[in-house]
Amino acid sequence: MNSRLRFWLFYWGIWALFSVYMATMDFMRHAKEHFFDVLIPMNLLQNLIWGCAGLVVLAMARRWPLARLNWTNCRNWVIHLTGSVVISMVSLWFVWLLVIVFSPPEMQQKVLADPLSNYYGFFSMYFHINLLLMWAVLGAYHGARILGLSRKQELEAAQLQSRLAIAQNRALQMQLQPHFLFNTLNSIAALIHSDQEAADKMLTRLADLLRMTLDSGSANEISLRQEMAFTDTYLSIEAIRFQDRLTIQRDVPFDCMDALVPAFLLQPLVENAVKHGVANLARSATITIRAHHDDEWLILDVIDNGCGINGNSKRGIGTRNTATRLQLMYQNRHAFDMTNLPGGGAQVTVRIPWRTQPG
Repeated sequence: MNSRLRFWLFYWGIWALFSVYMATMDFMRHAKEHFFDVLIPMNLLQNLIWGCAGLVVLAMARRWPLARLNWTNCRNWVIHLTGSVVISMVSLWFVWLLVIVFSPPEMQQKVLADPLSNYYGFFSMYFHINLLLMWAVLGAYHGARILGLSRKQELEAAQLQSRLAIAQNRALQMQLQPHFLFNTLNSIAALIHSDQEAADKMLTRLADLLRMTLDSGSANEISLRQEMAFTDTYLSIEAIRFQDRLTIQRDVPFDCMDALVPAFLLQPLVENAVKHGVANLARSATITIRAHHDDEWLILDVIDNGCGINGNSKRGIGTRNTATRLQLMYQNRHAFDMTNLPGGGAQVTVRIPWRTQPG
């Protein structure tokens, strides 16, 4: 149903209900009879007249909209004041004729004997009501117009806020990419003179990583499957660097793979675990990536058995960037926690709304 049809149904529906109400009041106060054969048709026709008069008022409101009373729009107020008086007088004259038509014969003869005097009495009794009715229509129109403009402004503000959040998120995402690239190139530079074969493998993996970054484009969200593939490629670079000292464990059920997550979410968290939790260990280390969900939330954990979280871990570009992006994308519907584990090591937990790719 289009908006124009809804307007006509609503507009004439209100007048029809008003007709039934007025007919009921006339029946209760005066007639006690002729409800369906006189009172209902008379009030329907009477409100048809007022409804048509109201349409003229609405047309004037669109042509000469009212605003705050000042010298600039004083003309519009004068037009509406004059127009409402004229419309009320004309419509009231038609209503008076209608009342005569539906009156008993003896009443008609009395009216026709002195029509001017009768019309003056009718006019004096109902003109102010008719005038108020026209201004009620005008007020309802402007109230609906103000409400519509307010909702439009709210929608535009929400859309602008959403576009701003997307732009900020993309800027943060682009900030992360050169960060991990710089760190990876540093690792390659450290190996290129001592282990050229390992450095060559790392360059190949880095090329794969850059290709995957380009393939994801500027998407704000990707599937967990894509994010895991990206993170696994990054970890394959770190595995070459640390060799047997780094073990990766994954506990990501298949039913979580289609979940939507922020692009570039896990890699900076894993990189943070490697840099601050594993790199300084003389012994072997384990990084665990875990995921599970319920009907409302997706929970992701990055766990390491390294040195634990210190001030540098929390202040790093990756963690600060991730926290900001999560706030931009989900506002308060998320959690981002970094905690030290009792037995040593650290755990980073991200909780975001559970959503999957359509189809």
